[in-house]
Amino acid sequence: MFKVKYGDDYLTDYVKFTKIERGVASENTLTTEENSSDGVEIVNVKRGPKEIPMSFHVIDGLDVNFVRRKLAQILSSTANKRLNFSDEPNYYYNAILTGKLEYTDDGFEADGSFTLFVSDGAAHRTDMVTLNSTNSGGSSGTITKNADGSVRIKVINNGTKPAYPRIDITNNQENGYLSLAHVSGGFAMGKIAEADGKNVQKSEQLYDSNTDSSFSKFKDATGTANPQNSGLGTNGTISFQSDGLRFATQGTMSGSQFAGGGMKVMTLPADSNGHVGAVNFYSHFNLFAWAGAMGQTGILQILFTDINDKLVAGYGITKSDMSGNSAKCSFWVGGNTPKEYTSFGFETNNAEKNQKYPNNMFNSSTGDADFLKEGASLGFYWYGSRKTIYVPELADVEVSKVYLYLGQFKGSNKFINNLSIRQVNLTKNNVSVWKDVPNRYAANSKITVNMNGKDTVVINGMPAIQEKIRGTEPFSIPPGRSTLKILQSTWNTTPPIVQISYKERNL
Repeated sequence: MFKVKYGDDYLTDYVKFTKIERGVASENTLTTEENSSDGVEIVNVKRGPKEIPMSFHVIDGLDVNFVRRKLAQILSSTANKRLNFSDEPNYYYNAILTGKLEYTDDGFEADGSFTLFVSDGAAHRTDMVTLNSTNSGGSSGTITKNADGSVRIKVINNGTKPAYPRIDITNNQENGYLSLAHVSGGFAMGKIAEADGKNVQKSEQLYDSNTDSSFSKFKDATGTANPQNSGLGTNGTISFQSDGLRFATQGTMSGSQFAGGGMKVMTLPADSNGHVGAVNFYSHFNLFAWAGAMGQTGILQILFTDINDKLVAGYGITKSDMSGNSAKCSFWVGGNTPKEYTSFGFETNNAEKNQKYPNNMFNSSTGDADFLKEGASLGFYWYGSRKTIYVPELADVEVSKVYLYLGQFKGSNKFINNLSIRQVNLTKNNVSVWKDVPNRYAANSKITVNMNGKDTVVINGMPAIQEKIRGTEPFSIPPGRSTLKILQSTWNTTPPIVQISYKERNL
């Protein structure tokens, strides 16, 4: 049985329609302009609204007065209502009464007519057409995910009028920008320049003897020239003894050498970027210098060189006094003119009570000192402050190796009882590290762009129209086949999950 529903009411419960003129299509309105030759040029084509005239006869047996009032109630709407015909079960029109409701009766039978106005001139599907990864390749189109993170959608609109899609996007990776490009227009949201992260400067510890108590990562450099002074022989040995690295054997010396001992070396471990060497470098160390008797002697050095073993800087203790208890702490620098930058004298006691000149730098309970390189600035710790020298030619030179030396003077047979490197820590400063920053669209966030809705943009269920980039607007999908391309932030190469849905419309 043929039925006509308007809003929530079935008109066919009251009348039998004798004529309904749905027509083929709404009228075109053409905008033209004069041609230089014959005829005119069509500038624009606009599809007009549609009218559906309907004639009826009141169903026999019904009270014609009741029907008259009922039809007036149903049709007297100030807003569009859905108009459905049972022979088009999947379509509806948005319609409203236009003109007069004609109604003629003789008290027993009645006939009449009215016209419904369809402002958009289209019949809308009652169900949504949905295209996603499950039905991709079928009658609604194809979704293709690309290696650059973009998605290409070949969509098929089987209606005869443009459709306004809803695009649902689930981000598989953090993202900062979305562009929906179509021949009908473009819509964009977010920030195209938003980065996935940024470079930050941080310090990275490269070595700590607290986790290598025997200094095993320092390797013997027997026979290698001492980077600070070739007069220091290196054919002897040093080894870990009780509290740190100490002198073991003097070894042979050439005629031009005035002292001999052992030396170890370590090439700096690579930083987190895989780079070896540090323009900006810091080393903390703990040294012990306490003579058990007058006239004991010895040499201790911590030397910092470039990758070619050329001295950058050095920190050392020298006791050459073969009769007394005097020693000095020396700071060496390399560059165009290698030299001893400065030195400070001290007594090699253990800071015992009643000492006239207590050794408050290198006794058994203290010993902390350090070296800092900041470009061309070289700083050496001494008694609560850092003594700094500026060496321009070393500004870009990287510390790449660290040498440890302990030796004894050729003419002395009394080695200082306690001369020890107890701790070494090596740190690279200002390492450029890539830091991820949270992006505006998190992984697994769900974005809906509705081209025909009040809330054009919804993120995780919340309206977010502020995300729309100014100058971009919603667009429609024309009848037939067309292509929609979804672009993300350039650094995001993981395509999102996409679903497009729309109601087909027909003339």
